Amino acid sequence: MRLWFRHKSGDGLEAKLGYRFKDPALLAHALVHRSWIAGKDIPYTENNERLEFLGDSILNMLVTEYLYEKFPDAPEGQMSKCKSAVVSGHALAQTSVLWDLGNYLRIGKGEARMGGRNKENILADAFEAILGAVYLDGGLDRVRDILVRFHFPRIESIVEGGDFVNHKSALLEVMQSKSKPLPEYKVVRESGPEHHKIFDVEVLLDGVVYGCGSGISKKKAEQEAAGAALALLEKEKK
Repeated sequence: MRLWFRHKSGDGLEAKLGYRFKDPALLAHALVHRSWIAGKDIPYTENNERLEFLGDSILNMLVTEYLYEKFPDAPEGQMSKCKSAVVSGHALAQTSVLWDLGNYLRIGKGEARMGGRNKENILADAFEAILGAVYLDGGLDRVRDILVRFHFPRIESIVEGGDFVNHKSALLEVMQSKSKPLPEYKVVRESGPEHHKIFDVEVLLDGVVYGCGSGISKKKAEQEAAGAALALLEKEKK
């Protein structure tokens, strides 16, 4: 066991997960954000990104398996859209709140001051890293058990949320079907403190502004703008 992993930083988290690690160092490793490594005599690879990479693949496979078995009559396209929502960073970050995951993370002081313990991307990455750690420690069935208890019961609410409807993809399909130029997204304003910025985005169709959106990430703002553009296009048909 690595010396710096001897402190079991996941104390309390195991109880929330309902899983006891045989090798606690794996859980401790999964909780290390790269900002915590900075300035320390520790190799960069000791952050949780490799475990996140592993966990991401396992998550995608188990979500696909679940949707295939749960919805035997759903077409491939519908399952694909549902999967995208279920494995999205937003959905994973929401589930991680059930574990108070942010309180267990090892992050740098600067990142902590900027609200890093509540950032969706950091929480989602740590969520996947934990899945990777559980897989290495206990195998695929233990990962499946955790998803069945915490993430899969939320699928209905995730699908009903805005993440399920991919407005950007729908708008792209509309423009391609008309042989028109691809939608162009432009950030017109950024406001708020560094750790909680709000982005205002416009979407242009053939050079004309067709929709505007706001969000805590460019991706969310673009989705909102694309939804507005789709609504306007629908009005123009009438």
